[in-house]
Amino acid sequence: MDKVSEIMIRDLVCCTPHSKIEDSKILMEKYECSKIPVVNTLKDKRVIGMIDKSALNENGVNVIHCMSRELRAVEMDTTVDECLRVMIMNNIEQVPVLDKQGYLCGIVTEKNIIKPKGVS
Repeated sequence: MDKVSEIMIRDLVCCTPHSKIEDSKILMEKYECSKIPVVNTLKDKRVIGMIDKSALNENGVNVIHCMSRELRAVEMDTTVDECLRVMIMNNIEQVPVLDKQGYLCGIVTEKNIIKPKGVS
């Protein structure tokens, strides 16, 4: 059975709670994503929340003012089927992937699951 580590995106886009909202908007536009993980520091990469494009219009200067602290994540050895179940049950389009120590190491999106192997 395929693991999320086989399909996840490893080239990560993330921000910190102290990142400027405007900088997060620019990242989302540049990388064409609607959500990005919020990590405690860019070096440590412990996921503490998510920032959604729609939330970036709320009041505040930094991401901490509008990030969601509700986090659904999976581990690298989670099966693709289980990951899909988590996404469906929580009505989310992407999920952060954590290594055994709890550090962000990837992201799985609906597109990763739907795209057949070997197709780029």
